Amino acid sequence: MKSTLKNKKAYIIFLLPAAAVFIFTVILPIIWSSYYSFFSWDGVTDMKFVGAENYRSLLTDVYFREAFVNNLIYLLVNLIGQVGTALILALLLCRITRGRTFYKTMFFAPAVLSAIAVSQAFQKFYSTEPMGVFNTILLKLGLDNLVIPWLGTADTALISVALIECYKNMGLYLVIIYAGLMDIPGDIIESALMDGAKGFRLFWHIKLHYIKGVMAVAVIMAVNGLLKAFDIPFITTNGGPGNASELVTTYMYKTAFSSARYGYGSAMAVFIAAESILIVLVLRKILAGSREEESA
Repeated sequence: MKSTLKNKKAYIIFLLPAAAVFIFTVILPIIWSSYYSFFSWDGVTDMKFVGAENYRSLLTDVYFREAFVNNLIYLLVNLIGQVGTALILALLLCRITRGRTFYKTMFFAPAVLSAIAVSQAFQKFYSTEPMGVFNTILLKLGLDNLVIPWLGTADTALISVALIECYKNMGLYLVIIYAGLMDIPGDIIESALMDGAKGFRLFWHIKLHYIKGVMAVAVIMAVNGLLKAFDIPFITTNGGPGNASELVTTYMYKTAFSSARYGYGSAMAVFIAAESILIVLVLRKILAGSREEESA
């Protein structure tokens, strides 16, 4: 076993399949999109070189700016809904002694479900014709004025879709954070309890300190995924009504494949890739800096 770990050829053999998949599914598409983004092309006629015109158009495109703002709102709501809720539930799970496995399974189950299945289920859940579960509950509570098609109303569509994303992926971060909490040494917790640290003080001064690395991983994973979120918004609302729930990814897809503006769509794809890389690098720098300050 030790000789295998020291063998650099073994590393290469194990990494090669994953590296090949990553190159062909991520690196090469980014390179192709970067190339196409300098052209005006409808996919049929000859490509026309336009230089940076597609990128300049992004700055003046009202629909793109609206999609970008929606993306930021979507990101914020899901960060709170996924990572924040996962942290609270993980803390509660640590206090449960009976049925813990059942609750972990129940919360994690949506993460392994198909996005199509979850989206279609929530379309029925939010609907008014026929009356969905959510609106039925509102009726039972006497809140008739709140009974609306939540995915079909401009004021509520974006938040409603964001909540579906929260439900779908929250369980993944719950498992990650819960594992971090369970990894805290028991004698540390016992010493803190003996010193009078309980409740929020125990969490803030002890538990949070030990799971900061885990929280950083969860936040970076969530941000990276949410900046590229596509399937649930596209299936549930297709960016509508109007542009109320349009994200950069859905707008890019429609521009490239529905409007056959492949050059402009490629420029958006490059923007999404660059945005994701930049924000993740900044987050890593900030989180690494905060940990270094604490250790010093």
